[in-house]
Amino acid sequence: MTQRPIDLSVFDSPDLPGSGNCMDRQLIFMLQQLEARTGYPIFQWINSGARSASHNKKVGGVSSSSHKIPTCKAVDIKAQTTFIRNHLVSVARDVGFKRIGVGRTFVHLDTDEMKSQYVAWGYPSGTPAEVNPFV
Repeated sequence: MTQRPIDLSVFDSPDLPGSGNCMDRQLIFMLQQLEARTGYPIFQWINSGARSASHNKKVGGVSSSSHKIPTCKAVDIKAQTTFIRNHLVSVARDVGFKRIGVGRTFVHLDTDEMKSQYVAWGYPSGTPAEVNPFV
């Protein structure tokens, strides 16, 4: 199956044009699988990809965020309904994501192997995920 080219600008930190080019290629491949399996326009639903340190601070990201440049191993995907959110979480686990943050209106996915694996969490940080695909 040939994948269509991805416009990496969808991952740009708003204050740093071109920064989406740093995104982890394994993450992008997994997002392509997620899109194929769900039929959702994942790349149109990206809320946040790469983040400069200042943008990460502005949006309340943790200092060790996997979104931050140069790590670039995390995305937040808009989820308009609880059904879509829960479906994204379930299929994300099936395509191999091992770190999933579950917000009310978004799903965080990352491929940061330097952090705990097979974990799901809620927001604000420290609250349990409303849906946890690993239990």
